[in-house]
Amino acid sequence: MLRPAALVCLFIASDVAITAQSTVTQLADTGWQAINKGDADKAASAFREALTMSPRDPVLNLGAGTAAHLQGRDQDATMFLQKAVALDPALVEASTLLGEIVYRQGNLDLAIRTYEAALARAPRNEALKQRLEAWRSEASTYQTFQSVKDDRFAVMFEGPVEQKLAAHATSVLGSAFWRIGKVIGAFPSNPINVILYTDKQFRDITGAPEWAGGGFDGQIRMPVRGAQQNMAAFDRVLTHELAHAMLRSVASRNLPAWLNEGLAMHFEGYDASAVERALASARMYVPLASLRTSFTRLNETQAAIAYAESLLATSVLIERVGPSGVGQLLQDLDSGQPVEQAVERFGFTFGDFESGLVRRVGVTRAASR
Repeated sequence: MLRPAALVCLFIASDVAITAQSTVTQLADTGWQAINKGDADKAASAFREALTMSPRDPVLNLGAGTAAHLQGRDQDATMFLQKAVALDPALVEASTLLGEIVYRQGNLDLAIRTYEAALARAPRNEALKQRLEAWRSEASTYQTFQSVKDDRFAVMFEGPVEQKLAAHATSVLGSAFWRIGKVIGAFPSNPINVILYTDKQFRDITGAPEWAGGGFDGQIRMPVRGAQQNMAAFDRVLTHELAHAMLRSVASRNLPAWLNEGLAMHFEGYDASAVERALASARMYVPLASLRTSFTRLNETQAAIAYAESLLATSVLIERVGPSGVGQLLQDLDSGQPVEQAVERFGFTFGDFESGLVRRVGVTRAASR
């Protein structure tokens, strides 16, 4: 039989447990609300605090992994998500995000195993089935591929013709890596995978639009059609995609598509003055707010305009912040600042910057579209 003092201790312990659980629930609610609002930093903070009180909660680990992914911290995201899946293998949301992350990191085998395990728990999940089928097909494609590697790059290819191209690509990548790194203020240490495809393989695996000459989704993917006949064009596209890979490692979030593509074109060697003359001649301007997200949704004509304007905007931005300011701007974006805020440290507002672009192409705000 418990004595009164022991009863008091029991009630106190029970009270503390209830209070702690209430706090964890509140923090979890705060975290998920922040994720829904796109506030990754607030979400990460809430889930981190909740995990100190309930570290073996799979949903909290899912939340922490989701927040880390939105922050661009995919290594941390992978750790949290793997723990969530280990704690609750039926938590399909954690498996789904984990599979996508490791796929984009180039670990196709782990992505497939992750989705196979998830499907065993959720056999009717059609989205998982379709994605897994696509990954298995891709893995089958690579069975005959070889690779050329150095300390920084691994270039996959198929056939003796592509072998020479792969060796050439490694040389181009190495030279461009140092040139780009000097401007963005960083030389990423993570290895970069490059895959050379036939045109059909590229379209089947990436689903890229017909106008796309390459792609980067965590790995550089390149169709090699006509490369031997036009090596200069191949080198430019390869440099363009390398720029995306390096920018991802420096500013993994808040980098608008127009700046991402504009910098890639800048490093590729496009003539910004010629683009400016063409836009001025057409008297055409698309507000940069319309060019925040991927251009893959655009048709060829729309994409041409979007890329041209991105190059012009980026070139003018580099003029304003100076070459040495590009790295600082990218760091500010990665810290969570939107580009509208990040440019203010250089003494101008984003509104003034964009008004200047409009004047340069000779249109009014009313005429922009």
